[in-house]
Amino acid sequence: MKKENIVIIGSSVAAISAIDTIRNKDKNISITVVTKEKNVSYSKPLISYVNLTDEQSYYRDKNYFKKNKINLVFDEALSIKNNSVTLKSGKNLKFSKLLIVVGGKPIVPNNIKGIDGKNVFTLTNFEDAQKIKVFSKNKKKAVIIGCGMIGIKAAEFLKELGIKVTIVELMNRPFASVLDEKSGKMIADEIKKNAELILNKSVVEINDKYCTLSTGEKISCDFVICAIGVVPNLDIAKKSEIKTNRGIVVNSSMMTSNKNIYAAGDCVESFDILKKENRPLPIWPIAYKQGSVAGNNLIGIKTQYEGGFVMNSVDVFGLPIITLGLSNENIGEEIVIIDEKARKYKKAIVNDNKIVGVILVGDISRAGIFTGLIKDGIDVSNFKKDLFNEKFGYIYVPKESRSKETAPSEI
Repeated sequence: MKKENIVIIGSSVAAISAIDTIRNKDKNISITVVTKEKNVSYSKPLISYVNLTDEQSYYRDKNYFKKNKINLVFDEALSIKNNSVTLKSGKNLKFSKLLIVVGGKPIVPNNIKGIDGKNVFTLTNFEDAQKIKVFSKNKKKAVIIGCGMIGIKAAEFLKELGIKVTIVELMNRPFASVLDEKSGKMIADEIKKNAELILNKSVVEINDKYCTLSTGEKISCDFVICAIGVVPNLDIAKKSEIKTNRGIVVNSSMMTSNKNIYAAGDCVESFDILKKENRPLPIWPIAYKQGSVAGNNLIGIKTQYEGGFVMNSVDVFGLPIITLGLSNENIGEEIVIIDEKARKYKKAIVNDNKIVGVILVGDISRAGIFTGLIKDGIDVSNFKKDLFNEKFGYIYVPKESRSKETAPSEI
């Protein structure tokens, strides 16, 4: 009987989920993890928290791989051919099944002069955060390009390090893809209490003393963080003739165009249940779920990923925000509650009697319920006017329709 040998490229949350799933069913099958990151099983959403200890940053203990009999290889996978992975070191790893979980790559626009300078950083992994910590010593000012999720975490990170921050955003508000005009203004006002915020402008040039904006204005700074966003990492898939689109193309089993190769997490495009299309969904809980689905299929247990939708959760200098689904699309009836003095904003978008988008600012206490209502496609026509009632809860939902999940997945 042929001995099975699973190789996983990447050490992200999708990789950990796949390992957990496999080991729950099979304690002995050979698993090798190839990673170019020096730190593994840490929580990427926590990399910008300056005062966390190493132990607090990890969601699996340091002996996790040893306990689970994982062969951990610190190397870079360059290409895949004939059931073999070629590594940067020159070695080749044979596999019977392979999982690609290489995550996303930061967007670094090549039309900004000086973007490749030594004082320009991204903030997407543990190593990035450490480099910024070292470089920022004795520095006073920084510019952040982009005011999305990464940009805000970068701003908080630098503020904790004692750096004066200027954020430059091309759009007319922060988080423009998920916040509407009113909530965007509320968030902008909050940011301005903690950092300089420049909207409707872009950075066109960077040097070691300042950034030049599209208007010709110069912003003094010691270094820059490019926080425009991330895109799926398609490098190894393209080199290995695995089908890609905006992300690695997978079916509901997380199988790629090669029947022996699976992929999961931020590097793939998967089914958005609200848009009814395949697209990248770079969300932590989705990556975890996809990793589990892939893990089952790697050992022959047929499992399908049913799809998901965009969810974002972030604190903006202490003000919590959660957005769910199609939160900034004009596609249905809008139910809105605003309390500017209390810094609270709530909005639900209802289309065809179903919630398809939610924005919560300041008060996020029922985010889990709204997540369940969206996920299960619950008809809310009988209680949509009560969605933001202080007593609103699952008691409004017929018992037979209530989801088992009462909050977004977390690990």
